[in-house]
Amino acid sequence: MSFRLKTIIGIAIIELTVMAILIVINQFNLGGSASTQLYERAQATSRIFANMVSDAVISLDLATLDATIETAVATEDLIYLRARDTNDFVLSQGGAEEALATPFVSDASYQTGLSDHRIDVSADIIVEGVRYGSIEIGLSTQRVEAEIAQALQLNLIVAALGVSLVAVFGYGLGSILTRQLRSLSLGATAIADGNLSHQIEVQGRDELADTARCFNHMATTLATDRDTLLTQQNELLAKKARVEAIVACMSDIVARAEVTAVPDTERLDEIGEMARATVVFQQAMRRVEEARIEQQRLIMAFDQVAEQVAIFDMDGKILFLNTSFRAANQDVLSNLNEDFSYEMFLRKGVEMGVYPDAIQDAEAWISKRLCSKQGERAPEETRRHPDRILLSLQTQVPGIGVVVSASDITELRQSQAQLVQSSKMATLGEMATGIAHELNQPLGVIRMAAANSVKRIEKGRGDLDYLTEKLKRIGDQTARAAQIIDHMRIFGRKPDGQKHPIDLRDSLEDVCQLFRPQMRNLNIQLSLNVPEEAGFATGEKVLFEQMLLNLLSNSRDAIEAADIPEGHVSIHAEFDTAEGHVIWLQDNGGGIPEEILNRVFEPFFTTKPPGKGTGLGLSIGFGTIKDMSGSISAKNNEIGACFKITLPPSEAVLAEAV
Repeated sequence: MSFRLKTIIGIAIIELTVMAILIVINQFNLGGSASTQLYERAQATSRIFANMVSDAVISLDLATLDATIETAVATEDLIYLRARDTNDFVLSQGGAEEALATPFVSDASYQTGLSDHRIDVSADIIVEGVRYGSIEIGLSTQRVEAEIAQALQLNLIVAALGVSLVAVFGYGLGSILTRQLRSLSLGATAIADGNLSHQIEVQGRDELADTARCFNHMATTLATDRDTLLTQQNELLAKKARVEAIVACMSDIVARAEVTAVPDTERLDEIGEMARATVVFQQAMRRVEEARIEQQRLIMAFDQVAEQVAIFDMDGKILFLNTSFRAANQDVLSNLNEDFSYEMFLRKGVEMGVYPDAIQDAEAWISKRLCSKQGERAPEETRRHPDRILLSLQTQVPGIGVVVSASDITELRQSQAQLVQSSKMATLGEMATGIAHELNQPLGVIRMAAANSVKRIEKGRGDLDYLTEKLKRIGDQTARAAQIIDHMRIFGRKPDGQKHPIDLRDSLEDVCQLFRPQMRNLNIQLSLNVPEEAGFATGEKVLFEQMLLNLLSNSRDAIEAADIPEGHVSIHAEFDTAEGHVIWLQDNGGGIPEEILNRVFEPFFTTKPPGKGTGLGLSIGFGTIKDMSGSISAKNNEIGACFKITLPPSEAVLAEAV
């Protein structure tokens, strides 16, 4: 459908719509006015006749009534007229017989009377407030209906004439409008065919003329742009050849082929930038290759070391395992996929029973090892089935992940245990004299009680109460001797490598009771001040008590070397402080020389003469406290040395308390 035809049809539709609205409005106004007037006329006519015949109805003058009705129905619009008395008896009527034969039904409006083409209304005959009857009339609606139909016909003729005129004028307007559009269409076709020099004729000064001028300007601009694009295309083809040469060089670099020189590096355009970037890429690839070779050397170096090394990425996935790690953990690795994570490795090991320390609380054991922080975590000992001890170190490396290394220190721990045991045996040997004295006292009491009991029995005076008292005394002294021996037995046993909650108060009391006789023989007073409530720390009880005995031995030796007539060693403990459990041990032995104060915890460092010390006591004690996650320090006070031990409360005991 052409634009001209669309214009004509559009204008015609608008005109038809407007004419239809006007016709509806005219018909509505005409019909409403005429129908209302006709209905009001019928009501007025009924009231007029009611007044006219009121006297005749009251006097029953039927002749006058008939004459009046006959005269009334002679009019053109009145179809019938009927007069009734108060009993609805027909006094007189006239008009069309068909209408009179129809039962009277009053019409409420003009529309209800259209069904029989008459309006039926009635009016009461009332004189001085008294009703004497009624008047019924029927008024024809045909004349009004004819007027309305004639008006509709006239409106339709006017509408048809208007639409015809609109079609004629629309055709002319469409022809004028489409003439310029036709030129635009032909011009667009020419440009689409490649004729960018085509120009169309501009007619008039309206919007279509402006569009034509814009079209001509567009054609000129397109022609100019096409020439520019052709020039740029030729330049791009030339650059493409240079880019392909540079890309070929880059491909050779990626394939690790020898590239002597990259072309066009001296150019100042983007080709030159790409060439210079290729040179940078070549240098980077050389560095990557050097890094790869260095990485291979590093991997070979890791494979040569006896220490176990595993590297996990930022997500915990395995990156590298050295030969030692694979050999030591073959049982666990054989049950894992190649892309296992550190958590999967730990869980599989716990599941297979490889880590005895994780049996009690596997989740807490695993979580503790997965909780890595930036930097390096403190080394941690881990027992591995069946009888190995590993010193594990976990390091968070930025940009890489977690490096886990482990060294087998089983032989080292066994050697340390032997040194500790030797030191304990030496300490027991040093305490032998005091212990023998402690044992002689209950043995002497037992011997005297037994001898007195025998004498009483021989003399026949061994009454039951006396013998019972002596036997109780023998039992008490036997228990005392057994307690001393039990302390020596517990102290002399080897450490089992298991960490348990230690009652610090009981350990301090046991050590002081074991060491006090030796102190007493040297006129050294040993005092102990501990809280009434127990304080628990996690560690090995035997090693902790050996550390305390080493400190007491050092204080004893310092007092003895200083030749102090009245020596004094005191132990004071406070539990559950802000620092944790704190223990102070101080003496009046003159203190530690300031120049060596910071070296007292070094292995094999001692100020004692040869044969008196190995220099391992404080070093082993330092390691024992560190294994208990605590700290130990030394300083001098006014009269001697003071050692401070700080230990964290046992987590197991805290959990039970909660």
